[in-house]
Amino acid sequence: MKNKTLTRSIVNQQCPSCRSEKMFTDAIFSRNFNKMHKKCPNCSQSFEPEPGFYTGAMYVSYAFQVAIVVAVVVSTRVLDLDRGVGWYIAWIAGINLVLFPLIYRLSRSIWIHIFVPFKNQIGIKPEVDS
Repeated sequence: MKNKTLTRSIVNQQCPSCRSEKMFTDAIFSRNFNKMHKKCPNCSQSFEPEPGFYTGAMYVSYAFQVAIVVAVVVSTRVLDLDRGVGWYIAWIAGINLVLFPLIYRLSRSIWIHIFVPFKNQIGIKPEVDS
């Protein structure tokens, strides 16, 4: 049996209900990185429970953006690379462009996992994250 922990399900962008099937149809760095299945192929859980459901995922994405800004600022201070505002903006924009598909998917995955509970369909208790 696969390890069905919450953390692994979020990181792998799997169905929050059964934690066995992928939410997205294509690879993360493909042209269609944002295309999702309508429903889970395994348990038929809808991946869009209501219109505009993923609007709240913007807040999760914002938290990732803040973390990137803090990481860039702290790392430049630690490495004593203080170059100016333009340098910070260029690095932050570059990192965001590269990580955009990952941030987009993780934000949606976290958001749906907050609201859709895990359904223990086989009668096996899920493992507890430690």
